Amino acid sequence: MDIQSIRKIIFPAVTDAVLKLEEENHNIKITMLREIFNEAINGALNISHSNNTAIKAMFSGRGRAWAKVNVDDDNPVWLKIKGVLKTEMDVSASNSEMFQLSSNMMDLFENSGIAWMRFGSSSKGYSKFHLRLWGSKLDKHIKIYIDNYYIDNEYIQNLEGVPHKLNLECGNFSLNDINKKEKIDIDITSEELGCFGIQTLEDILGEELENESC
Repeated sequence: MDIQSIRKIIFPAVTDAVLKLEEENHNIKITMLREIFNEAINGALNISHSNNTAIKAMFSGRGRAWAKVNVDDDNPVWLKIKGVLKTEMDVSASNSEMFQLSSNMMDLFENSGIAWMRFGSSSKGYSKFHLRLWGSKLDKHIKIYIDNYYIDNEYIQNLEGVPHKLNLECGNFSLNDINKKEKIDIDITSEELGCFGIQTLEDILGEELENESC
């Protein structure tokens, strides 16, 4: 095998491709570029390969990490999501946090007409998504795996935003967003406390001293 001769064929082709990307102002991460080259090689050699890079690109970029799924019993991805939530409810006690979170998320999806989940990764024909039952701002989640076939056939779309910013969720989900109560010291006389039947420590000690002196 003449490696140098092979390099003389491959290297210029790769250089031309990279220069073409730069000319057309295509911004792409090195890791994804390498995956595309691998897919191109596998395709040219008729080796089975997936379109992981296209799926990753679909959920790449600021505010584009979230997927949208129409709530429709004809949508196999929604049936998968519903099945995962029902399973969590079935294996959890009815008064447990997981049961309540899963039930509330199911109601929220059904009332909204869409479900949403955060993209995690894509590999070997499947993509991993995160169902953030505790709120979209918190990383805590349960995993759900979707066949890439359903993404290719548009059963899943990009949400084009973040759930809490799209007003799909209500309330504060981030622990950092919880409003802290401020303690304010206000001077109150014992007479004012007495109006409410409240005794100060000084009053109690004074009564004990009086009783002892009697």
